Amino acid sequence: MKKTLKATGIATAFAVVIAGCSNEAVDLQVSDEEVTQEDKETINTSSNNEGVKEFNLTVEETHWMFNEEVMEDAWTYNGSLPGEEIRVQEGDKVIVNVENQLDEPTALHLHGFPVPNEMDGVPGITQNAIMPGETFTYEYEADIPGTYWYHSHQDGARQVDKGLYGVFIVEPKDEEDYDIDEVIVIDEWSSMGMGDMDHEGMNHGNMDHGNMNENDTDHGNMNDGDMDHGSMNEDEMDHENMNDGHMNHGNMNSDEEGENHNMGGMTHAEMMNRMYDTPLINGKAAPEIEAIEVQEDGKAKLRFVNAGLFTQIVSIPGHSYKITHYDGQAVNEPEAIEGTPFRIAPAERFDVEIELDQPGAWGIQIYAEENKERLDAIVPLVYEGYEDNDLETEEASSSFFDISSYGETKEVDYGEITKEYDMILGTDDGGETFTINDKQFPNHESYEVEEGDVVKFTIENDTEVDHPMHLHGEFFNVISKDGTPISGSPIVKDTLNVRPGETYEIVFEAKNPGIWMFHCHEFHHANAGMMAEVRYKDFEPDFTVDPDIPNKPE
Repeated sequence: MKKTLKATGIATAFAVVIAGCSNEAVDLQVSDEEVTQEDKETINTSSNNEGVKEFNLTVEETHWMFNEEVMEDAWTYNGSLPGEEIRVQEGDKVIVNVENQLDEPTALHLHGFPVPNEMDGVPGITQNAIMPGETFTYEYEADIPGTYWYHSHQDGARQVDKGLYGVFIVEPKDEEDYDIDEVIVIDEWSSMGMGDMDHEGMNHGNMDHGNMNENDTDHGNMNDGDMDHGSMNEDEMDHENMNDGHMNHGNMNSDEEGENHNMGGMTHAEMMNRMYDTPLINGKAAPEIEAIEVQEDGKAKLRFVNAGLFTQIVSIPGHSYKITHYDGQAVNEPEAIEGTPFRIAPAERFDVEIELDQPGAWGIQIYAEENKERLDAIVPLVYEGYEDNDLETEEASSSFFDISSYGETKEVDYGEITKEYDMILGTDDGGETFTINDKQFPNHESYEVEEGDVVKFTIENDTEVDHPMHLHGEFFNVISKDGTPISGSPIVKDTLNVRPGETYEIVFEAKNPGIWMFHCHEFHHANAGMMAEVRYKDFEPDFTVDPDIPNKPE
């Protein structure tokens, strides 16, 4: 993900090719033996005209090495995990051609960036899914700088889980000069093959694994509480990774044939904690997590992106730092933070600025708040002249960064509120399925707006788990938390983590006509019903739903 490394790769491997190409597309007929993976990513990018950036993303299965011991078949964009970094300049026209080489449909959603509705990449809502062998082209103007990301929005609980995500960055015209500009993408992997599950019928109560085999698992009517492995073929199963915390058979009931396993009423959250056991940073697991190499007296920009399913804690040792952007949008007069970690929920982004004035070898600790014993990763921050074999870390803090009081206040005119809605995040069964206003997708809540409306939502979490709520197509302002007005910088976001018992008020101006999903970005919660929509009055999509295409918008 390093810009410096990518530039070096281009200069060495492609000097002759590029010299003769000018603004023409780079010749793709290059032997795989001659190029690195990062060079392969670069060949798939072309700029045919000044101000036009075109990217070709191939969706394909790739045998991916997380480290020397953990190797799995992941789903990737252009053969890498995360997918190719798309980095453009403010004002560029961006063209992304997505070719599907999987055996099932997919689609690409540009998360956080307010594209036109037909470019939003939500199957059955804004387009039909991209069928195997087909290509879909997304076009939009990169007119709002920030850190964003892209991912599949077709059966997201499964496809993103298997690796279909990447980072999209729009650099501002007046970008501050940083010595280091790094992306840190946080994710987790399950050695139990969670990504292979078909979540279509996942009701999070009783997992029916009838006729299951390891390589071709159909979980059509899957529930997450009691796992009925009725016709499981024991000979086809790999049991090496099905113990020691991944799946504790000590809590299962079984007969002599190894059938009819029962997970003892395990909740969805408990099962998730057992399933996911490998923390990933930029697609790599320890000890292969790449160090961030820095020099003293420089300034670093670290872009944290949570592409996973757990709320993560980020602790930066030895340095003061500033959080300069939430979800790509600027914080007003950010203050220096020292010794205080921050939470980053699924789909959120935090841009952090660090003054590099503490020489040494430091370990940035990143761990899942609810699953620290398994999902705890260290990102080395290593100054020139030091080694990363003995990293300094900090003791875990009992206090955390508070978004509601950070930075300096600034007057914002939201306009006169014309529509007000409630969004009650709930569950009817203790967390196996999830609701918005007691409704579950596809019989979901629909909020009607008109262009020009100033819309206020009151979002209340009446469950026992976090819900990172993501609104497509619009940014929103967070104006209060638990009844208290925001006292720090204005907060502009596209994804807001609402923790158990919390209530937030948000406001946005309706200025991007369309049908926009508003859902929890813990994809299993969305799959279990926590999806709504914001629909502009009289808006009609410019495509026709194809009944022969299995669109799965969650």
